[in-house]
Amino acid sequence: MISGKKKNGSFVLLLVATLFVQNATGALEPMLESSYYDGYVFYYEDSLFGRIDFAVYDTEHPEYGDEYLDVGITAPGDERYIYAYQIFNDLSLSEEAVAYFALLDINGNSINIDSIGSQEDLENGVEPGSAYFNEDESRIVWEFDGGTGYIFVGEHSWFLVFSSDKDWVPGSYEIKGPDNNVPIPEPSMIALLGLGTAMMMRRKRSIQ
Repeated sequence: MISGKKKNGSFVLLLVATLFVQNATGALEPMLESSYYDGYVFYYEDSLFGRIDFAVYDTEHPEYGDEYLDVGITAPGDERYIYAYQIFNDLSLSEEAVAYFALLDINGNSINIDSIGSQEDLENGVEPGSAYFNEDESRIVWEFDGGTGYIFVGEHSWFLVFSSDKDWVPGSYEIKGPDNNVPIPEPSMIALLGLGTAMMMRRKRSIQ
């Protein structure tokens, strides 16, 4: 549950962000789209650089409740909201594979471990080797390893998914390379580093 803001920024910031997106990601086209909530955020730390796409699907909405099926997503569990994430390791700037992705500030009481998993994206994405809660159930972790393959430069992940009855709440994340034990800055820190204008999220419709 990555933090961000609704689509109400100034035109100038939007223009700057759009230009940054075009220069930084090249041909990395987003696959996750939702009429309820979707967006993306850049990650950058040392030799790791790329983009995290995400979407939230409301499966009980009368108008677009089955929209997640159009994307090709199925999520474990039967909770109302499906959360989906996808990691793109940028071909032009990144120098290291991605081995670890975690969502922080998770309330384990509201998510069943059986509702955490991954879904093939049908575009040659990399399958995670495992998906689990950490020990105190404060984060959800997806790990990529030598068995299933790291997300090497120029590659992307499968859809990383979980379902919950809890509606979208801003949060933060960690992402690491195989030998990197230092998490990247959270989105608020990225903004301080001058990359905040590249974070764009949109709320297209609200629940009635």
